[in-house]
Amino acid sequence: MPKPKHRLTPTLIRGLKWHLEVKVGFQILTKLDCRKISTRILTEFGFTVSESTLYRLFVWNKNDNLPYQHTLEILANYAGFPSWFEMTDEIYALDKFQFMYGKLPGVQEHKSLLRHTIQCDSLAPLYDFLEQFPGEIDQNRQLLIGQELFSSLKTNPHDNVKFFKDFSKLPVVRSSFYEYLADPDFTIPNYEQGLIYYLNGLNPALSSQALQDYVFANSLLLRFYFLTGNKEKAIEVGKCLYEELILKQDTLDSLYIFPAIRYLCYRIFFNELTTGFDNDYFEWLKEYALIRSQHSTLIEQRIVIHTVLDSLFVNPTMQQLVFIEFSEIFADLFNSFPDYFVSLSLQQQLNYLNPNASTFQPIERL
Repeated sequence: MPKPKHRLTPTLIRGLKWHLEVKVGFQILTKLDCRKISTRILTEFGFTVSESTLYRLFVWNKNDNLPYQHTLEILANYAGFPSWFEMTDEIYALDKFQFMYGKLPGVQEHKSLLRHTIQCDSLAPLYDFLEQFPGEIDQNRQLLIGQELFSSLKTNPHDNVKFFKDFSKLPVVRSSFYEYLADPDFTIPNYEQGLIYYLNGLNPALSSQALQDYVFANSLLLRFYFLTGNKEKAIEVGKCLYEELILKQDTLDSLYIFPAIRYLCYRIFFNELTTGFDNDYFEWLKEYALIRSQHSTLIEQRIVIHTVLDSLFVNPTMQQLVFIEFSEIFADLFNSFPDYFVSLSLQQQLNYLNPNASTFQPIERL
């Protein structure tokens, strides 16, 4: 009996590619990328999907490939779905979700209605639309809303201040835009003011969520002030984080790894401005980072590695040494990167490791 084959719609190809890119942490652009994914599926999952099959599906773009049902099941399982049919249901559901805010999936030449409302400074309908969502909608939908907000605000001809003032307390904006798609490089106009509105009225003593939000936003501000030479502001924020806020080990361990590692790493900036680089503190930090990474996902490991190395901006020699050390300790992670990674400069490699929205956005094509 012949094996069943399927002709995939552009929507299914686009959605399958996006889910795989989120899984592996890099964009599928070349035959080398397809080879790396083929190797990872075999190594991590024990099944074979050939490099040429992936290339025809995602790079060749002739829409003349008919993958076997068995191949689609492997790819769906690898991306985290029980079956290919359940994955197709989710892909089409995400397409319908994007239609809700006026985005045409896969169409780049037309702006979404959400983007138009922001960039035309007509925010009242958008507020009513976003207010209906709780902060706990699932991750894929949070990523999609956050991506559209991120790119709309980044290219907004207005100053974004009204948006930040009015929207920073909405649960879905806080979770999807601020937290899932942080912008530590402050590429969005007036992002500093946005974080200040995000922090407004936030008391870290009220709940674990409030503490996490407080640590997250202030850590980003500390890094920004340090790197832009605003010593006074950096010290002011640093005192809030490291003198007024004293976190015990169990509290620190309870924080999600992203804000926890930022909080600890950016203390290096505060120390640099007050007492100087502290080798003992850094050795403790490195050990803590390794312990927190032991049972983490690959994307969480990238967060840890990038943040630790980013904080060593103040000590380039040590930054290079720690990069080499981490590449050996996290060999599985580094081996999962595309082959061209090793030919990049150190700064380019750090940018690649950075999982933040300002540097890596495979979501945009969904």
